[in-house]
This record gives sequence, structure tokens and C-alpha cells, in this order.
Amino acid sequence: MEIMFILVPIFIGCVFIFTFAMVLSPKLRGKMMSSQIKATKHMLNESVDDLADIATTSSNAFIKASKNILDSNEEVLKDMATKKANINKEGIEITMRAIKKGLTEDKKYCKHCGFSIDADSKFCSKCGKEQ
Repeated sequence: MEIMFILVPIFIGCVFIFTFAMVLSPKLRGKMMSSQIKATKHMLNESVDDLADIATTSSNAFIKASKNILDSNEEVLKDMATKKANINKEGIEITMRAIKKGLTEDKKYCKHCGFSIDADSKFCSKCGKEQ
């Protein structure tokens, strides 16, 4: 029992000194981190096959789940694709009408503010800058 009264304070003192040294010594912290990094690299090297197996299994599960979702929702997805195509078609038609209108009208846009002005204008009627 008397030996415990000697060993415990020595152990506590050593832990205190080590902790204090870690706080003050970047070199000691670097060595500790270096050994941790080496241990991590070793663990990863030992686990490469397991990690590859996990990645393969996960990707297979994802592919199967995606296929099931597509199979069970095929009609809904077709309907959504049709609606998106119609929306895009309408947007393209609006853009084409605007382009056609722009080509047939004697209008241009101010280089500075973007305001619509006559094609033969030398100055913008909104900002007054020369074209």
C-alpha cells in the first residue's frame, strides 16, 4: 500500500510534465502527429480491400435502388419529361418571336443602359450617351 503513495504522485507528475511539454513544444506535437499519421496510413493500407468491397457494394445498392425507382415511376417520369419539353418549347418559341420582332423592327438597344431606341439614333433618349 505504501508503494501506491509513491507511484501515483510520480505518475501524475509525469502526465503533467508530458501535457505541459505538448503545449509548449511544437516539435513534440509534430512527432506525435507524425506517428498518428503513420498509424492511420498503415490501417488504410491494411483495409484497402475492405474499403473497395464496401464501395462496390454501396454502388451496386445505389444502382439497384435507382433502377427500382425508375421502374416503379416510369409513367410519372415520362409525364414530367413531356411537361419539361413543352415548357422548353414554349420558351424557345417566345425567344424566336422576340428575335424575329427585333430583326424586323427599326429598333436597337443602347450600348450603355440597354434601353430600346430607334436604329438611326446617335444618342440614347434615356441616358443621353452617344451610340
